[in-house]
Amino acid sequence: MAKIRVLLVDDHAILREGLKALLNLSDDIEVVADATNGEQAIAFVGRHHPDVVVMDMAMPGMGGIEAT
Repeated sequence: MAKIRVLLVDDHAILREGLKALLNLSDDIEVVADATNGEQAIAFVGRHHPDVVVMDMAMPGMGGIEAT
């Protein structure tokens, strides 16, 4: 079975790294990229084609609501 491809989006590096570490413990999940704001998230979705995006709602610049 193919892995679930995940994009993490949050402006706090420690949160992104913590989530990445937890998700990477699963054999069924692959974190394909992580972004720091909505603009990066949009670019990375086009580049990495994730199955799931875990996105912070409030970030500097373009937040999660606008990006979604």
